[in-house]
Amino acid sequence: MKKIVLFFTALLASLGAFSTVRTVSSNPATLGQFSTIQEAIDASANSDTVYVYGSPNTYDAFTIADKKITVIGPGWAPDKNLPLQAIVNGAIIRNSPAGGSPDGSELHGLVFTSTVRVSTLAVGGDLPINNIRLVRCQFNGSVNWDLASSGFLIEGCIFYNSLNFSGGATYQNFLFQNNMFFFSACCISFQINGLTNSVNVRFDHNLFYSSNNNGGGTISLFVTNCRFLTFSNNIFNQVNAGLNVSLSTFNNNITNNISLNSANATSNATPWLVNSNVDGGGNVANQSPLMVDQTAINGNNNSPLLNFTIATGPANNSGSDGKDMGLLFDATGSLNWGNSRNSRLPRIFSMNITTPTVTPGGNLSVTVDARKSN
Repeated sequence: MKKIVLFFTALLASLGAFSTVRTVSSNPATLGQFSTIQEAIDASANSDTVYVYGSPNTYDAFTIADKKITVIGPGWAPDKNLPLQAIVNGAIIRNSPAGGSPDGSELHGLVFTSTVRVSTLAVGGDLPINNIRLVRCQFNGSVNWDLASSGFLIEGCIFYNSLNFSGGATYQNFLFQNNMFFFSACCISFQINGLTNSVNVRFDHNLFYSSNNNGGGTISLFVTNCRFLTFSNNIFNQVNAGLNVSLSTFNNNITNNISLNSANATSNATPWLVNSNVDGGGNVANQSPLMVDQTAINGNNNSPLLNFTIATGPANNSGSDGKDMGLLFDATGSLNWGNSRNSRLPRIFSMNITTPTVTPGGNLSVTVDARKSN
């Protein structure tokens, strides 16, 4: 017990060495310094960190404006005895006429039920917002980039809605890595749009799939003219990744469950062969990647806790880096989908009182099981 306390004390000390850490809880059973995320952000200075406890109550939307703030929740499916999520009704990251910048802000381990927006209220035009990290979050609403941006890392996240970019803006140095994208054919006609002016925008080791049981022939992953993208080591299951994508490079990707009985049959199965795209090699057309839960995936199951590992078949060890196509399951480091459900912070998995009765002045024995997810 003493070692665990010392461990968490050292962790908090290292994180707070150059900044202040504030805690938020909307659950009366859990004590936090603040009851809303916005109150904690307003009280914070540049480079401060806000920890958000899991709660049965939804948190109000919050805005990060003009300062670098990191907001950390427990994860989209915390692996612990009381797996409460930090569910948030949307967020805005922006600058304003007051000056300052949210550049370098981070969102970790949060579940958003409404739109997350990267925006601006700056006088004199849109000022780019740069170097934002979205890590191990779940987005049930759309994610909107309203202005030019650079240096975004989107990793270990789940997307159930559209990603919207402003068609007139330039987006550069974006990395979408180890994310799950699922959309329902009944409700969303596209997943990603507006990436017309792209510089070094890369989708690497992601899983894209839809609820289209009949194959992905008519469901387009992209809309409008998305250009100059790089796709490597992705699985496109029941989606068309070629329609509305041009002048882009594909290497070591696999398409699956694609309908060939349509006007877009070629772009459905082989997006690297249409619209002046570039076949960088290693691509596999219309074959099952043979994920462990492939049947459930083909059958519209959108749970992020399915077994997406690949034991054999064309996607096994076939990535450009020698790893499996699709989601990463690295045994060490942070790029392990099995860890993506949790925040990167160590967590208390369980805590049990082992002395049911204590005499006055006696000792209370507590057993704590603490775990980490890199």
